[in-house]
Amino acid sequence: MAAAPSRAAGGESDRVRTVRAVGFFAELTPGWGFPTEGSISDAVRPWADHDETETRLVNYLRSGGSEIWSEMGAQTDVLDPDGPTLVGNGSLFTDGIWLWREDLSYYVARYHLALPREFVAHVRGLEYSPPQVPESRLVEILTQDLGISMGRP
Repeated sequence: MAAAPSRAAGGESDRVRTVRAVGFFAELTPGWGFPTEGSISDAVRPWADHDETETRLVNYLRSGGSEIWSEMGAQTDVLDPDGPTLVGNGSLFTDGIWLWREDLSYYVARYHLALPREFVAHVRGLEYSPPQVPESRLVEILTQDLGISMGRP
């Protein structure tokens, strides 16, 4: 089931999105031009709804389906300046329908972030097992959604 195309935000309004983004909060950079889900502070919960579900979601985010973009950057935990430095924070993962930053699993595990119901339902529907994403779909996301040239004219 493909994601419904949507338009990119900001100066990239002519770009049609073929993937849905989750966990792109205002404090986390780079944001890749995806609309933010507001402040990460607003998504923090003092506890998890269901520990088993949250643990399985974190594992899904960490196993990542397919790493589509890798970055060497590092950023301090944006909610705790004394917290750990997160490496590869701008790296991106996808299951072909949804796209997320590598550091999302850390924030969900540590701060019990509330994630969109549609994303949680999608992951449950896959029984918490990310699919193998075909190379053609990864190229489509890279070029169409992220605007990365693949050396094609």
